[in-house]
Amino acid sequence: MVNGDSANVPRYRRSRGPTTRLRVSPIESGDRAREVLERISIRGDDGRVESVCDRTRSVTLAFASVDASSRAMGRLEALDCGLRCSWTERAVAAGERDVAERTMARRRAEDLAIPGLTLIENFVSVDEERALVTLARESGEETRLARRRVKHFGYAFDYGTRDANERCEAIPSLALEILKRLRSDMIGYQSAIRCDQVTVNEYPRGTGLAPHVDTHSAFGETILSLTLEGCAVMEFRTSAEENRALFLPRRSMLVLSADARYRWQHYIPHRKFDNVEGETIARDDVRLSYTFRERRSGPCMCAFPMQCDSRDGAESKCSKRRAGKTQEFPELVGE
Repeated sequence: MVNGDSANVPRYRRSRGPTTRLRVSPIESGDRAREVLERISIRGDDGRVESVCDRTRSVTLAFASVDASSRAMGRLEALDCGLRCSWTERAVAAGERDVAERTMARRRAEDLAIPGLTLIENFVSVDEERALVTLARESGEETRLARRRVKHFGYAFDYGTRDANERCEAIPSLALEILKRLRSDMIGYQSAIRCDQVTVNEYPRGTGLAPHVDTHSAFGETILSLTLEGCAVMEFRTSAEENRALFLPRRSMLVLSADARYRWQHYIPHRKFDNVEGETIARDDVRLSYTFRERRSGPCMCAFPMQCDSRDGAESKCSKRRAGKTQEFPELVGE
């Protein structure tokens, strides 16, 4: 445990979502912090006092998992003892920022060791790529977001509710035809071929995608993303593990199922160069992506309740929105 003034204590910042650390105040001493910790922890939570800051009269409590810290926060709030509690995370030092922002990407999905993550290279031919790009630019109603252009087919994606219930222009037959070449023994195959909602995004060079998990209650067990015209690096994160990154080449199909679909946030950092296995690769002028999804009927019954909005999971952005806390989650615009 680190104890002292703010100059000697590790730097923390308020987190936008649940983490394994809690900031509790006002607490004057390490003894008082340990007393509080004993009252809000149970066996297996592995809670500990990580640091005490005299100047701010606050302590940072660290736990083994987000589930454990969430339980501890709930117990502390139930005590009604006048202590304030919030999620916190270690701040990245200035000298580490470039490294943190350029996580080295791998070329093989298997190297990321994320269950349910599959990358199929050369999924479409050059001629099919050209035809799909033409379809995207000549069909559908365009929506302009802050940094990119978007079109929807089948059903329009609603960026406020993060679901898709309003019918729109039919999905082009070529887009549905290419899904038939997916392997029938692939995890999530049935959900993939039942796709009834497609979103097409056009990303100018340097434009990325905010971290998100596609809404559990709105979409099925498989999300597919086809990369056209330009390459990109997609990163994956959870609150408990280090970021991992995957290089998406042109004409490749990314398949998210199981953990990759339900538990790991995916995003594309806003930058013009990527680190791919030690090689600096410049992004192309434009990247076009087709995102394929099956709309869900009924609540999600996945194995990941912490991330599931059907069960108001602590890491679900949608549950935070319903509770009126969207200001804590500004990066709500996903694909």
